[in-house]
Amino acid sequence: MKKCLLISLLVATAILTPVRVSAAPVVRIANGANAAAIQAAVDQFRADLGAENGVGGSFTSGRREINWDDVPDALSAPFITPGDFFNVNSPRGAVFTSPCAGPNFRASSSAGENPNEGNPNGNPVRFGELDPSYTNTFVTFSGQKLFTALSANDSPCNIVIVNFLIPGTDIPATVSGFGAVFTDVDRLRDARILCFDKAGKFLLPGSLSPPPFNGGLSFVGVSYDAGERIAQCQIVSGNAALAAGNVDGVNGVDVVAMDDFIYGEPRAADFHAADFDGDGTSDLAVWRPTTGQWFVIDSGSNTFHVSTFGVAGDIPVDGDFDGDSRADLAVFRPATGHWFRLNSAGFQDDQFGQPGDVPTPGDYDSDGRTDLSVFRPATGENFRRTSRGQFTVSAFGSNGDVPIAGSMP
Repeated sequence: MKKCLLISLLVATAILTPVRVSAAPVVRIANGANAAAIQAAVDQFRADLGAENGVGGSFTSGRREINWDDVPDALSAPFITPGDFFNVNSPRGAVFTSPCAGPNFRASSSAGENPNEGNPNGNPVRFGELDPSYTNTFVTFSGQKLFTALSANDSPCNIVIVNFLIPGTDIPATVSGFGAVFTDVDRLRDARILCFDKAGKFLLPGSLSPPPFNGGLSFVGVSYDAGERIAQCQIVSGNAALAAGNVDGVNGVDVVAMDDFIYGEPRAADFHAADFDGDGTSDLAVWRPTTGQWFVIDSGSNTFHVSTFGVAGDIPVDGDFDGDSRADLAVFRPATGHWFRLNSAGFQDDQFGQPGDVPTPGDYDSDGRTDLSVFRPATGENFRRTSRGQFTVSAFGSNGDVPIAGSMP
C-alpha cells in the first residue's frame, strides 16, 4: 500500500442538495513555427487535466500522454505500430482503429537523427519512406517520431479513431479531455478532432480544428468540467493521406502528421459494484459500525484510504448516486429514513423511507445513477424514487422476505 489518506467527514443533519452547474467546454489552441510557439497552450491543457500518471495502473484523476518515441524501432517505420500498443505494450488506455480498409498505423523512424541510436532500420525520418518530400515537410513537437494511419498494402488513410480503456484491460472507459499536436496544417479544418460520449452523442463544441501553420505545428485540446465524458475521438489529419506522390502544397494537397496525444485519466464508462476509484473493478472495502469508518483499497493504484462517514446504527449502501461511475460513500439511517451520501457533487441528505425499512438502492431507470429505494418488510411494499424524480410503489414480497438489492445490517 503506497499511502494512507485519512479524511474525517461527519454526517450533518441539515439537508444540503448541491446543484450541478453546466459549464462550457474549455478549448486550448495554438500554432507556430516550432515547439516553443505552442508550448504554453499545451502546458495549460496539461494543467486543465491534472498531473501525468505515466504508464500502467489506474487513478481517480490526472492525465495520460503518448509520445511516439516510446514505440521501439522494431515497431516503427517501415514496420507497423499495433493499434493497441498503448494499452498492451505500454498501458495508457488508448486503442486506435480506423474506418479505412484494413487499417494499419505507423510511428516514423528516428534512425540517423540521434548519433547514439545508430541507424537500425536504415529508414528516412518523418515518413520519408512514404514520400521523400515528407522529411522536409514535417517538424516535431517532442522527440523525433510522428504518427499516422495507413491502410492495407499502404493505401491512403487519414482518419484515426481513438477508443479509451482502463489501461491494460478491455474495460471501456471515458476521459475528461483530449488534445493532439499536428504538424504542417496548411488550412483551417484540414485537420480536426470530433469527440463522442459513450452513447455515441456528438460532444460540443463540435469539430475541433487546430489553427493552421504551414511547415509548423498546431495544437487543439478540449476538456470538460461539468461531468461530460469522452468515450471516443475521431481524428482527421489533412485532406489527403500520407502516401507516395501526395506532396504537400501540390494540387491543393495538405498532408498532416500527428505528434503528442494528451488526454484525461481513463475511468470506467459504466459503474461496477464497490468500485470507489472508477477502474471498473470492485475494491476491497469494509465499513466499521462502531466508528463509522470506511476502509478502502483502490484496486487501480493499490492505495489505502480511511474515511469517517456515518454513525453507529447506520447501514452502508453501495451505489453510484451521481453517475460518475465511482461508488459513493453512502449510508441509510433506519431510525429516521435518511440517506446520507458523499459524492463528487458534495454532501447530500435525503429523507426517503421510515423506521424499519430496508435500503434497496439500484439503477431502476437505467440512467447510470443509483436510485433511492426501500423495502418495507411489514407490508411487502417496495418504494422507489429515481434520480429523475419519478416515485413508484409496488407490492412484491411479504413480511420476513429479504430483498436482493442493497445492503443488510
